[in-house]
Amino acid sequence: MSAEMKNALQLLPPKPYTDIFIRHFLETTNYNYYILHPPTFSQDYAAWWSDRANGKPLAPELTCLVLRICALSTLYLDFETQRKIESELGEPIQSLSEGYHHAAKLLSITIGPGKGGLTHVQQLFLMASWFKSEGLFIESWHTLSSCIHEAQELGMHKSSTNGLSEFDVEMRRRVWCLLYVWDWQMALLLSRPLIINQSSFAFELPNTQLEGGDSEEPPSPIAHITAQLALGEIITKVPGAIGGTIDTTHGDNIRTEIQNWLACLPPAYRNPDPDTQWDLEYPYVVLHRAQLNVVGYMTMFLPFKASLVKCFDSSTAPEEHEHRRTAVDIALELMSVSRQLFDIVFPTNAKFHLITFILLDTAAFLCSAVIHDKSRSLPRGEEVLRAIGLACSLMKQLAELTKTGAACFSVLKKLARSIPPSLKQINHPAETPGLLNAESGIFGDLDPEMFSFDDSISKYSWSDSNPDSDGVFMPASLGYSVSGIEPPSFAGLGDFSNLDIGQLNQIWDWQDLDLTLWPSVPVSSEMP
Repeated sequence: MSAEMKNALQLLPPKPYTDIFIRHFLETTNYNYYILHPPTFSQDYAAWWSDRANGKPLAPELTCLVLRICALSTLYLDFETQRKIESELGEPIQSLSEGYHHAAKLLSITIGPGKGGLTHVQQLFLMASWFKSEGLFIESWHTLSSCIHEAQELGMHKSSTNGLSEFDVEMRRRVWCLLYVWDWQMALLLSRPLIINQSSFAFELPNTQLEGGDSEEPPSPIAHITAQLALGEIITKVPGAIGGTIDTTHGDNIRTEIQNWLACLPPAYRNPDPDTQWDLEYPYVVLHRAQLNVVGYMTMFLPFKASLVKCFDSSTAPEEHEHRRTAVDIALELMSVSRQLFDIVFPTNAKFHLITFILLDTAAFLCSAVIHDKSRSLPRGEEVLRAIGLACSLMKQLAELTKTGAACFSVLKKLARSIPPSLKQINHPAETPGLLNAESGIFGDLDPEMFSFDDSISKYSWSDSNPDSDGVFMPASLGYSVSGIEPPSFAGLGDFSNLDIGQLNQIWDWQDLDLTLWPSVPVSSEMP
């Protein structure tokens, strides 16, 4: 037995605790990406414990996989289980997770290229997942590269089956599909090149036969991954998409393509008006529905972001105004589906990276749109301000549980406070009430003290009665005024170059908001 294996086995807790971690992962965390087939892994896990109890040699790749599951599962336990584990094992959950991760990393190094099979690829993927959950996106991307290369060593990128069993063929297709999805999404987030050569492999889609595949059954847990593969095939063909430089001229085409993609999702995953018959018995369906819609609108938003960081006045071309209107429409839809995802993953899965990034990114660009709106012509202004307030409210809840959430809340609060109290006339009174209308109920459960909505007053203002509180500027009443007023005197943007947004600084750059043109005045209220 190698020293790395001895260290790994000594670090793992007694079987009852390991069983808790494994069971929690298979029942909840695994459904984020469905890297493991639960019945098959459960059999392998039982055999692993039996071999360990009988003193038989243990496969390092399967031992690594057990450690990886423990490392990830501990990050997503409910509060009661966390307290129980910490009390009985005498160590903080975060420390336990880091210990399992480090032990698996050392053991993983002992596995030669192409030697660990599918299990080795799965444990490398969970390593990348752990890094992403911890907000370490660069580390996750490098681990993803190792995982993809290992999969290629096993020939997963080829259509040849080489005498493999039907189950092995299906699992290899599923894993390669998942790696493809992660590749294009990480490349998009990090402005990095694709790891997988798009033209060098023959890809076959996974099927749903392992879960039955009957039309009377719920969607397969892998269906949301195959759907994102189809989206990746759309977006990677757009010039500049992967390099992070999508031209606005491609925006309308991308929007149409993604709208068609959303419309073709299985009925259970469509939004609005999904087929909800499986929601109670199969919670993963609700999670996957929200994930798919968030990823779809996030991707659709990319080419239109630039329209929210431009100064608009009476001389701005009509097509620029139209692009901005489209950007606002998409951003508000994105905020709506992000709220749905938040309600599903919070608080147990508060470290799910997607929700923190989306809230920060969408709300920050909406803040930028308000700040750059010299002519006070921003479409759907009431809804924009309410969306900013919603994002701050949700991020404040994340701030209580994660370090990255706390850092992002500080940024959003600073941006929101930078919008002037004198702000008036954002919207146009003739517009039809939209997504965030009070009667819609979509955001009807917000804290009533955060908003006051008075149709009769028809004034749009910002209030901050207690600047030292944890609150942010919120619209106190609604209305309109004449356009063409001078740029306002801002409460102060301060020096954003020194902002700490935790590990999200690897994928989010405040300079994209183009706020350097405004006065730099220190903001009095900062989160510690």
